[in-house]
Amino acid sequence: MQEVNLKNLYRRWPIVRRELRILGCQGSAAEDIFQEALLILCRKLEDPRFELDVEAIHYVKSTCKFLWFNQARKAQKQQTVELNQEVAQIDEDWLEKEEKLTSIEEAILKLGKQCQQILTLFYSKSLSMEKIAQKVGLRNEKVAKAQKYRCIQKVKELIQHGKS
Repeated sequence: MQEVNLKNLYRRWPIVRRELRILGCQGSAAEDIFQEALLILCRKLEDPRFELDVEAIHYVKSTCKFLWFNQARKAQKQQTVELNQEVAQIDEDWLEKEEKLTSIEEAILKLGKQCQQILTLFYSKSLSMEKIAQKVGLRNEKVAKAQKYRCIQKVKELIQHGKS
């Protein structure tokens, strides 16, 4: 079994840390990778078939780089999966809203002319109830408000009836 001075490798930690930082590995992740690389080296040294043909620090640095790249690749795949799930959820939400809007539009088209006009003036044109009453020919804003309420109830009823 080959001998390696672990104290000497630990003294070279700042060099390994700097190289890992350059690659984008920071803080405790770099420390964990260094520790794992040392464990890998120790396990390899116990294997009689393993022959360390470079300085131990070079082996550790190469192992650290490999471990970091492997970890970064896995993290990137995970982010891609999460992003794809978010996009799928956005698509589902958008589709659901689009379906609701379509059913509302279809229900409004089934209403009488006056209801269509009141709802369009209120929701699309953002007119006040007073102006809606004038345009539609109702007595006052209270009557227009009551009529708008009845129209909305009719839309809800048509949507519910359409789902059954």
